[in-house]
Amino acid sequence: MFRPIVISILFSLSATFNSLYAQDLLGIEGEEATTIGVYIKDIRTSEVLYDYNSDLALTPASVMKAVTAATALCKLGENFRFSTPVELRGSMQVGNVWRGDLVVRSCGDPTIESQHFKSNLGICDSISAALRRLGIKKIDGRLIVEQNMSDAGPVAQWEIEDVPWPYGAGLFGFNYRDNTAILYPLTGETKPFVPALDVSVVESKENNDLVRGVGSDRLTVYARNVKNRKWALEISVPDPAAVFLCRLHAVLKDRGIAVSNKKADAVSSTVRSLYIHRSPAAKDILTSLMFRSDNLFAEGILRALAPDDTRKNAVKCETQLWGDRGLTSRCNLIFDGSGLSRGNRLQPRFLADVLEWMVNSPMADTYVSFFPRAGYDGTMKSFLAKSPLKGLIALKTGSMNAVQSYAGFKLDENGKPTHIIVIMVNGFFCSRAQLRRSIEQLLTDTFI
Repeated sequence: MFRPIVISILFSLSATFNSLYAQDLLGIEGEEATTIGVYIKDIRTSEVLYDYNSDLALTPASVMKAVTAATALCKLGENFRFSTPVELRGSMQVGNVWRGDLVVRSCGDPTIESQHFKSNLGICDSISAALRRLGIKKIDGRLIVEQNMSDAGPVAQWEIEDVPWPYGAGLFGFNYRDNTAILYPLTGETKPFVPALDVSVVESKENNDLVRGVGSDRLTVYARNVKNRKWALEISVPDPAAVFLCRLHAVLKDRGIAVSNKKADAVSSTVRSLYIHRSPAAKDILTSLMFRSDNLFAEGILRALAPDDTRKNAVKCETQLWGDRGLTSRCNLIFDGSGLSRGNRLQPRFLADVLEWMVNSPMADTYVSFFPRAGYDGTMKSFLAKSPLKGLIALKTGSMNAVQSYAGFKLDENGKPTHIIVIMVNGFFCSRAQLRRSIEQLLTDTFI
């Protein structure tokens, strides 16, 4: 008859111990009501230095990209490139006229004309040059972009408030200039030109804001200073292929190549390869997406795992890969490659297992190089910048409202990983600055 009381007391003591331990872990305000998962392991000795809530399924934010990058390196390899063929369909006519269409066959490449790969710019110039080499001065037909990607655009599980902003730019079959544009709200002008975009500007006393539905051409800008003609902001675009086609028309016209833009009755069904646009190598794309936490690149890499298939099956391909390596993911939820979905859930231990598997693989050096180093790179430039650990901690960061996550490595003086580090904090009540300082202190106390 006393057993329920004993169990109750033991449970109470256990809960109290865990609560005290949690409060001592980071020492942040409101820690007793904050969900924290920490897993730090010495991969040389297999000693686990911290294992706190490592089996909880937590919102990862952008540390999801560490899993996406690992999967891509395993499945695609560091030398993989997206290839976008450009074809002429129809027949050559007398007088240097191609009777038929110019067709761009999209492949989901997220890097076309990206500002982050300036050495890879010029797809319109390359198409123009290829036409000139063939002596073609007129296309008696249309410029077409073929897109066969299913569930294209922003991920269904993303918040609608994210969609108009550059970080919420969705992945399409054809992507162009990071699927973004610069908007001057007072005039409605965009660079590059975004056809059919309907811009409304509303004066607001609150912070500047953007509202646009998924796939919609109607954009509402809430602005504090609506009369500032020079004020500009970056937006996502609803139809990147349309932006590209406007630019291609303009370039061809400038190069003296006319386009009738009318459906031609081709005399034959000839298909002639004109040009193939190739992306940078996967290693360079992954480095860029990890250092800058690029959502569009991450979504493009995820979909490359299952080309011509659904996003759901691309995720299935990812989870299957880690399942085949003995890493269980049954308590994880993955909706995207970037981590922008608030519905994603990862267990810290699973994330740590992925990191450890990678550092024990032949791809270790390449994979570790994707992680920004504290005090030097990308999102980690100011983290531990004045600490003896500067340059010795390499982490992917992830942040969104009430979420802060870190995943990566402690390095030795030669840049080789010695420890796995995963720290995930959900639902915190302190300032992000305080949380960041506390995590810096935890790492300092652990490694110094």
